[in-house]
Amino acid sequence: MSALVAFVFRDEFRAPEVLNELRRRDWPWVRDLDYAVAVTLNERGKARVHLSVDLSTYEGTGWARLWGSFLNTTLFSPFANVMGEAANAFRRASRECSCKEQEGAEPTRESEWWFRSLEAACNFKRDVAALIAPNGSAIFMLLRTQNASAALKQLSNYGDTIVHTSLSAEQDDKLVTLLATSKRAHS
Repeated sequence: MSALVAFVFRDEFRAPEVLNELRRRDWPWVRDLDYAVAVTLNERGKARVHLSVDLSTYEGTGWARLWGSFLNTTLFSPFANVMGEAANAFRRASRECSCKEQEGAEPTRESEWWFRSLEAACNFKRDVAALIAPNGSAIFMLLRTQNASAALKQLSNYGDTIVHTSLSAEQDDKLVTLLATSKRAHS
């Protein structure tokens, strides 16, 4: 079972700093941070997404689309759609594939998955939306470790507010399938 974690800070620059610091640690769950995303909001509430994945790989592209749809679903921010589009554009350009672009604004598989996955976790969505404010930042991660409570305790040493919810084994399986589908769709 995975845990979806939002680590929220009151400082605009703190989330990327903490994410980099956490990646340097030698904890068993740190590999989960390879696909974490930091979001910063400036004083006007404009968001900037910090995602460190290799967009030339299918896995990196899949995670970019997944986080983009998550941010769109959770924070109701249209900027997140740009992440998925950028990931797809980079993938097409780097592999020179002739993928046909999707027309219209239909929901993606990723956004539908997040919507269904977070349906029962309405408190998570509400809390995250309420905590992220201008001049703030957050780290979003999927902890796929068996001992999420130990990881959350280690995270708490870095300050501010942690909001988390569990994903069921079925949701985990769907996530793996979704990432694999992203690979097949772009091959």
